[in-house]
Amino acid sequence: MRLIKKIIAVFLTVCMVTGLSACKKDTARELDIEEPVVITIWYQDEKYTDYIDYAAKTFSASNELVTIDYQLINDDNYVEYIYDESVHKNNAPDIFLMNTDSLEKASLMGLVSENSTYSSFYNEKNYGKAALKAATYKDKLYGYPISFNVAFTLFNADVASPVNNFNDLLDYCNNYQVNDINQNITQLVLWDPSDMFTNYGFSSGSLNIGSDSKDDSSQISVDKDKLSRSMESFLSLKDGFGISRNEYTLDQIAESFAQGKVAYTITDVSHLKTVVDSSINYAVCEIPDLGNGLESVSTSENVCAFVNPYARQLQVAKAVAHALSYDYAASLFELSGLLSSRVITTKDEAYNQRIGKIYEIYSNSDVMAKFMGGAYYYTKYEILIHQIWDGEDFNTTIDNFVNDIQLKKNK
Repeated sequence: MRLIKKIIAVFLTVCMVTGLSACKKDTARELDIEEPVVITIWYQDEKYTDYIDYAAKTFSASNELVTIDYQLINDDNYVEYIYDESVHKNNAPDIFLMNTDSLEKASLMGLVSENSTYSSFYNEKNYGKAALKAATYKDKLYGYPISFNVAFTLFNADVASPVNNFNDLLDYCNNYQVNDINQNITQLVLWDPSDMFTNYGFSSGSLNIGSDSKDDSSQISVDKDKLSRSMESFLSLKDGFGISRNEYTLDQIAESFAQGKVAYTITDVSHLKTVVDSSINYAVCEIPDLGNGLESVSTSENVCAFVNPYARQLQVAKAVAHALSYDYAASLFELSGLLSSRVITTKDEAYNQRIGKIYEIYSNSDVMAKFMGGAYYYTKYEILIHQIWDGEDFNTTIDNFVNDIQLKKNK
């Protein structure tokens, strides 16, 4: 069965690439160059290796004068490393992939060129609001969006249906009856309550980290009343569903869901391929609201390609970055297990409905902050949900969180 699904997936990729190629010119063929050019790409996550290799070979096949080299960089101080190699050692990468939470730092260090040559491609039709927001700093588009991560709900469509809030889920559990169809289900509702990313939605919009643009470090605030109500509802889920923190990892839960043992789970894009490659009849919906006007809004992580101003051939580097983001986007999921930031549709309507829902959730997501020091607030939120779930004094925990945020903001 897995082999059959693999063949189907490859076929769909071919269909997507064929469809995309039919309506656009190849960026590589549009280059007006006369001398050989070598473009170097740096990246941090080995998941991108096969995709970059595919893009490099495909681009070079269309323009024999362009050779693309790539290098996986293992350095915790990635941006500083790029700066040092670019400025002091004459070893600048032409393009580098980077999480947009480091965009302010890279911009202030002079490491990102504006995405201007191909800016007309970067609109909500092709990429959605969150992708464009993540790629922008101080109202200028710098990034070429590559991939994203966002949290959502998966449910087994053979035994469950979409839900709007957790009261719906509790009703489902309370009225659940075992039959021939659902007899393999061992856990009705299961997720990891310790993971900041998949549980960020339970802040219910009570946190303002960087304003709507997500790059303004002066705009930090907490709606304490809304946060308290959200955390009270969040804590009630512990007894409602009997889930212990650190009992299951996201990897384990995704595997169990793919095996047909879980009816509902909250997961993210990085665990999607485990499910897609299985035979499970899955479907997608938003993370359920907590009720009483407390809506759940997912956050998103974003990886973009950035063109280094120190690039040896700036225009060629921009063309390659655009190709990574736009031209070859249909192949990213099969080669990396990551969804492209560019919205991709296929001839498979069932696939489009499932993945299309993820793109919808992503487009409306609360992009993670792009300013330096932004990670502090997400770390504090993760500590908060751990303490709430573990039963520490509720009011003290909320007060400490709010005070920590205010102290950090005022420094």
